[in-house]
Amino acid sequence: MEINDLMAEVLGQSVCEGRFTYEELLHYSAAHSPSGIGVSRGEASDFFLIISRGEPDGAILVDGKGTLFGDQAALHLTGDETFELYLVAQTVVDALTSRCRVFEKSHLMKNGRLDIPIVGATDRQRVGVLCLIVHDGRAPVAGARVTIRKGKVMLASDVTDVGGRVCFRLLNGRYMCIVSDRIGERTRCIVEFHEPRVEVGIDIARRPDE
Repeated sequence: MEINDLMAEVLGQSVCEGRFTYEELLHYSAAHSPSGIGVSRGEASDFFLIISRGEPDGAILVDGKGTLFGDQAALHLTGDETFELYLVAQTVVDALTSRCRVFEKSHLMKNGRLDIPIVGATDRQRVGVLCLIVHDGRAPVAGARVTIRKGKVMLASDVTDVGGRVCFRLLNGRYMCIVSDRIGERTRCIVEFHEPRVEVGIDIARRPDE
């Protein structure tokens, strides 16, 4: 089945949640955690943004030249698109994401719209690398989803490697880190860093108040 036919079938059985600019869609998703498909239709191409539990995880671009999936599709995102968000069953979203996952989340951050708001910032604010090492007791946790939020805005999200490690390039500051796996959310914590590179361990075996 062609991807356009597949999408038409899925969307035909789904409810449209509303119409959003790209920025509005990301903020709405961060606040309400929907699972669905954002659809932007242009004169020469159609763009599908796959959203899983509030996080943009996949991308598909269809035009006259063919179809692009994942990171290659996300590179064509301008940030000026208007999307209709359709709510879709999580099983369908997971199946689509497996075919079009965006691994480099920076491809989804257009024109600085997902960057941290800098209000009255001083010259001391610098971009640094925050590395998180997720473990369950002593064992590293591979494949855990780590999401970085600033207030209600999701800034970045990625999956830990075999060593339980994941790194993000962010402005120095204070962030909420949320760790999830197949079971669901495991823990959340506040991380603050002010150095060029910082490593922080997160033990999901501990309760947040410990």
